Amino acid sequence: MMEFRQLHHFITVVETGSISAAARHLNMAQPAISSSIKKLESDINVPLFHRRERGVGLTKAGQQFLQHARQILQQAKDAKLAIQAIDGLQQGEVQIGLPSVLGLYFFPPILMAFKHQYPGLSQNIIDTGTRNIRQKLLDGDIELGVIADKDLLPELASHKLIQVEMVVCMAPEHPLADLEKIESKDFLAHELVLFGNSYYHHGFIQKISRQEKTIPKVSFTTNLLPLIKSVIRKGYAISPMWRLAIQEDDQIVTRPFAEPFIIDLSLAWRRDSYLSRANQVFCDFVLQQVRNNEAH
Repeated sequence: MMEFRQLHHFITVVETGSISAAARHLNMAQPAISSSIKKLESDINVPLFHRRERGVGLTKAGQQFLQHARQILQQAKDAKLAIQAIDGLQQGEVQIGLPSVLGLYFFPPILMAFKHQYPGLSQNIIDTGTRNIRQKLLDGDIELGVIADKDLLPELASHKLIQVEMVVCMAPEHPLADLEKIESKDFLAHELVLFGNSYYHHGFIQKISRQEKTIPKVSFTTNLLPLIKSVIRKGYAISPMWRLAIQEDDQIVTRPFAEPFIIDLSLAWRRDSYLSRANQVFCDFVLQQVRNNEAH
């Protein structure tokens, strides 16, 4: 009879690319994983993998079964969350994926207010780019996350949180600081400091680089916002940055792009999944805070 653990082993083999890698990931012996997969194939009477010298590949039946396996495990998780919701909010964990800028400048008052109202709940903030957050939502790794509206898919439900604008950030003495608006070609003529590939900044740079038919001069790449600001402040490079991230005491000048780049960011979750009781209450709390702010 097919078991949940067999499905988990099967999905892990697919995601890691081999039985040996899955064994390391799950901290299990390789023969145990092999036996579990063989038992699963015997139970459903279908081969799921092509065995190769290096790793494994899904059969056609395995590709179809993968979707069902993920759905079964997600439904089991949803059922567990639905039952746990009865227990109330004396303990539990809120988990949400946040891009750095929102985590630093938009969410802290909300997080503190929520903690004051629900002291028994812990908060786990996953700091990464919006595209990584979207993938984590789709994969079921997290239940809540903030992503750009243009990245929303039919599988995700959402509610708008905030609109943000990308601006050029530079030292006060930088030559571009004398301009009111910055053309893409002028921006790309200078050394750049950027966030990592999972952040929207890279997509933006790729877009304007294609338009201007030039290669950007990327001198620094880091996800450390204080380091990026330091590089900008000392005049080593300029950067595209959400206006929200620049504070009065940063000693950084901002100028809008001649062609504005503005996106809407939304709180998102999977349509076909339950939220844990803690995450549901947090979601409702955040959306109420947003509605309150819009009313003032």
